[in-house]
Amino acid sequence: MKYILTLMIGILSLQAFGQIYGHNNSGKQTFRSSGDAILRIQPDQVVLSLGIESRGKDLILTKKENHDRLSASIKYCQDNGIPDKYIQTDYIRIKPHYEYSSSVNIDFYSVSQSFSIIIDDLTKYEQFLTDLLSLGINKVNNIEFRTTQLKENRYKVRKMAIEAAKEKAKFLSNEIGIELGQIINIGESTQNPVNSFSRSNYANVSQNVYQYDTGGIEDSTLAIGMLSLKANATLTYEIKE
Repeated sequence: MKYILTLMIGILSLQAFGQIYGHNNSGKQTFRSSGDAILRIQPDQVVLSLGIESRGKDLILTKKENHDRLSASIKYCQDNGIPDKYIQTDYIRIKPHYEYSSSVNIDFYSVSQSFSIIIDDLTKYEQFLTDLLSLGINKVNNIEFRTTQLKENRYKVRKMAIEAAKEKAKFLSNEIGIELGQIINIGESTQNPVNSFSRSNYANVSQNVYQYDTGGIEDSTLAIGMLSLKANATLTYEIKE
């Protein structure tokens, strides 16, 4: 585990680094500083949202085929240690498809049903997906990696953003020769976790950035990526006269 503090200064608006903001209610000048933090987290769960679609001219047989494939998939999950609370099925959808030249004659029926499972052991993710596809799953609607420690990690990234804003305020106030007083206001925002491969979210960051790396996932042969939590904190100080 490691902390990396990066101070990046570019030619941007003054407020991007901190500024003498104005006056508070007591008439004192104030100074505002903001900082960003990125917390990179190894996911510990994966949610597979899957589906089965069957087609046939006989509605009853098509529905039975769909049901049998779904039942086999659910039994596979149960037999391989997925708790029932981590298996969720959606309602069945039945749709008639009419012949091209007729609005009365039915060409075939499509019967579809979706279900999702939560896998705690990420080393089993790839095998689960492969085996379920072989059992008749023919739709992969979504694959979501997530963490069960979201609350704790949000606390960490908020704290890191505040520390980044403090570091920047200290550096800038020393450089321009002002003395900061007490913090009179704090603003904060936190984003939901995103996959760290979407690096465009952070391409133009120009503030103090603390990065916390949990490590380990890069050594895995399973390329599941990292989750990234981002927080911003803005601190408003009184300026001592």
